[in-house]
Amino acid sequence: MCELFALSSERPANATFSLGVFGERGGRLGPHKDGWGVAFKEGRDFRLIKEAAPASDSACLRFVESQEFRSEIVLSHIRLASVPRVNSYTNTHPFARELYGACHVFAHNGDMPGVLGDSRFAPAWNFPLGETDSEWSFCALMDRLRRALAPDEVLNVPKKLPVIQNWANELAQGGTANFLLSDSEYLYAHCSTKLFYIERQCLAPRESFGSASLRVALEPAQDGAQHVSLIATQPLTTNEAWLALPPGEVVVFHRGRRIF
Repeated sequence: MCELFALSSERPANATFSLGVFGERGGRLGPHKDGWGVAFKEGRDFRLIKEAAPASDSACLRFVESQEFRSEIVLSHIRLASVPRVNSYTNTHPFARELYGACHVFAHNGDMPGVLGDSRFAPAWNFPLGETDSEWSFCALMDRLRRALAPDEVLNVPKKLPVIQNWANELAQGGTANFLLSDSEYLYAHCSTKLFYIERQCLAPRESFGSASLRVALEPAQDGAQHVSLIATQPLTTNEAWLALPPGEVVVFHRGRRIF
């Protein structure tokens, strides 16, 4: 299966994606050799960088590693392909679509073989560029949100969450639906089989934490504190208490805190 990672923080943070987190799992020591991608929130848009190639020897990843892309929301994916066109940029996560002026990004872990032939997920306004069941289902969600929400409700969680939850329930009926979704303000996470998170308050003005494979540098704050949440397919550290997300529920994070 593919691997997911996301960050939600109160203030901009720099998640450094080194050749550890992607290299070890992205083609060197792990099987995930079919592509990788990272999305950094930029206002209501996302800076999306992805590549249909192993991360273990990627010059593009080395460039990302050398930059300081600070953001309140970061979402990433390393891919083990399950469709015929393995090395395809259009099949590489995360995927992005716009709705009412807000960019939405989506990354999925699992197989949903029934989605492509299910009329409930047939595209109406949003159409996939690639062949994955992941992108196909994401387009179906964006169509549902367009039907259900008015333009001024695109970031309204109480109205939006039931649509996402119902869609997630249908996805889970046909396969494995671990996914991460962000609309540039909130981060949504759904666990079908395996997804973990940790929420903490960092007290130092600038603190780096994580593992040898991932480093998070927090923006200095006037009060010397910042809330941050990390979500991953498997815990990234061994000395912190990662919690399993409840299977079947869509969990919402906002500015480093779990709110739903």
